[in-house]
Amino acid sequence: MHFIKITLLLTLLAALYSCHTEQHKASKWQLTSANGKNTLLLTLTEEGELKYSINAYGTEVIAPSSLGVNALDEGLTFLRGLAVKDTQSREINESYILPTGKRSHYENKCIEKTFTFTNKENKTLQLICRAYADGVAFRYVLDKPGSMTIKNENTSFTIPSQTVCWMMDYQSDYEGFYPERLLDTITSKELSYPSLMHVKNKVWALLTEASVYDQPATHLSKTSRKNELQVASPQEDYTIKGKWESPWRTFILGDQLGTLVESTLVENLNPPSQIADMSWIQPGVAVFPWWGNYLANTYIDTLKQYVDLAATMHWKWIEFDVSLVGSPSHTSKQWETTAWLPEFTAYARSKGINVYGWDEIKVLNTQAGRDHVYGRYQELGIKGIKIDFINSDQDYAMRFRDTALRDAAKDKLMVSFHGETMPRGQRRKWPNLMTLEGVRGAEYYTFKDAQPPSPRHNCTLPFTRNVVGPMDYTPVTFTIRPENPRVTTYAHELALPIIFESGWTCMADRPAAYLQSPAKDFLQHIETTWDETRFIDGYPGRFICLARRKGKNWYLAAINAGKERTLTIPLDFIADGTYPIKLYGDKKGEALTSVDIRDVKIKKGETLNVSLAENGGFATIIADSGLEH
Repeated sequence: MHFIKITLLLTLLAALYSCHTEQHKASKWQLTSANGKNTLLLTLTEEGELKYSINAYGTEVIAPSSLGVNALDEGLTFLRGLAVKDTQSREINESYILPTGKRSHYENKCIEKTFTFTNKENKTLQLICRAYADGVAFRYVLDKPGSMTIKNENTSFTIPSQTVCWMMDYQSDYEGFYPERLLDTITSKELSYPSLMHVKNKVWALLTEASVYDQPATHLSKTSRKNELQVASPQEDYTIKGKWESPWRTFILGDQLGTLVESTLVENLNPPSQIADMSWIQPGVAVFPWWGNYLANTYIDTLKQYVDLAATMHWKWIEFDVSLVGSPSHTSKQWETTAWLPEFTAYARSKGINVYGWDEIKVLNTQAGRDHVYGRYQELGIKGIKIDFINSDQDYAMRFRDTALRDAAKDKLMVSFHGETMPRGQRRKWPNLMTLEGVRGAEYYTFKDAQPPSPRHNCTLPFTRNVVGPMDYTPVTFTIRPENPRVTTYAHELALPIIFESGWTCMADRPAAYLQSPAKDFLQHIETTWDETRFIDGYPGRFICLARRKGKNWYLAAINAGKERTLTIPLDFIADGTYPIKLYGDKKGEALTSVDIRDVKIKKGETLNVSLAENGGFATIIADSGLEH
């Protein structure tokens, strides 16, 4: 009898040991995109630590790296001792339309897996993973009644050694440069998204984040390991009410640069539009008086000249910095008592020109402040607003942007943000978001002791900052400012509204610069929204050539940094037929101040050879049946 009891006891202990061993046995899962190119691998170690790695096009882009969440709330730390509880899969296949962007019709197609893990306190953490044809992404989800305080993510990025990258040192206004350097040699502690990497000279990867509304936007921190980065927050901790969904850790991946440049993955990772009727949203080209005269907004006659410019050029908008009446740079209350404002907005309407205004976060960061300014705009017929000097990634700033867009949508106002972080796909949720700054643009030509945008910088932005969303660079500055003269050619400047994407393209120069331009006809036909974007050729910091389609017309442009080069452009993207075009290129001997215009005939299947001068460019419109205003 005792023998039987002992035998049963030993059997029970063996079973318990077996269960314990099985629970802590390493587990692995894999998620691969439908095209078979991109794979996210998860591993739960024997110690219950969660790690991931990413492979793209047969190359390891991210080596095994840490995952996890650390919250201050009791039991809500998920760093080790984890066990898998459940896995679920689904396919996402949806399409949507936005009034701005690289294309008009967006497709969101991916395979999604949700993994549920428990910790030692039996609390649950979800990890949602997605695999797309152009990348992978993951986010954490914690659900707890009431509120919770998030301390940090344990997300790191172990990148293969000797990876060439283009990364900006972190600054809250994102108005820096993206220098080319080896990741291993970077000594800066804090770095910014988006971060472009060329891994093993095989795979291009853009690391960024998406969908951030009620929590801090993050950036990157270089760890003590020379090839490791980790998620960094601008604040020590933050409180979330209800369910916490982290930003999507987003990796846009391709063996060709065109996959990154053409990607809309960041928008796809955001919530659907909160605006059912988008018919009132009007993107377009704007004139920008402030660049030519810091006090231009103070004088109605000056502003009327810019309205006349917009009307002559067939552009749609004027940026009237309303609260800069009487001030060169910071908000003033003088506009509240300026008698000519209704006269000016009525004049703009009579010319068919829409007006958007300008104010600062310190005026608009309360409901009362927004109600007052938005209300006055409604009375004056002002249809949009630029909100400036936010300069923060903290949770209050992200909530402010979301609330400001929501309230603006209620009043049918379009929005631009300045003094700004980079976009994280907000225009899908709020299509009234026209553009954001977060870039070192042409305003730096007006600052005497500041480094202006260089040709190399311009040729890097389409591969970095502009990949993830609209960019208010304020381009096409033909005037050479004595404070900070440009070195880009006239044709380089002319190409920028095609190369750079923005729902409001704010043309920065003075009226005479455009009205007397030899390229006036081209400028009268530029667009700001696109049905399709195609990457033709280029390399970060060296040159880029893009084709963008609006209706049946193609807009083709290129810019160059450094020594002259010749581009051979395959014309396989146009429809059958022969097309007469005007080619606006660099004028020999006068490239800084004028443009060479040549009449050329092209047809599908041929190639177009274009020579770009040092820091030069070119632009043309391939019109299906002629150009009309």
